[in-house]
Amino acid sequence: MPEPTMQELLAVVTITSLAVISPGPDFAMVSRNSLLQSRRAGVLTALGIALGVWVHVGYTLLGVGLVIRESLQLYAAL
Repeated sequence: MPEPTMQELLAVVTITSLAVISPGPDFAMVSRNSLLQSRRAGVLTALGIALGVWVHVGYTLLGVGLVIRESLQLYAAL
């Protein structure tokens, strides 16, 4: 498999960075709750979203750990 070029890596980093910084549905929900209800509601919404993200990160790390433990060949293929 050929090594990625610097231009390809720069394109991936740029696209990923733009995707991460762009507002999405989470931002819209926090903004809506803050504007229509209160600052406290917005903060609680943001905390709930953050907790949900941590749940996803946790089971993703657990799954990758299990893949590494069970099959180094499968991990290498990923």
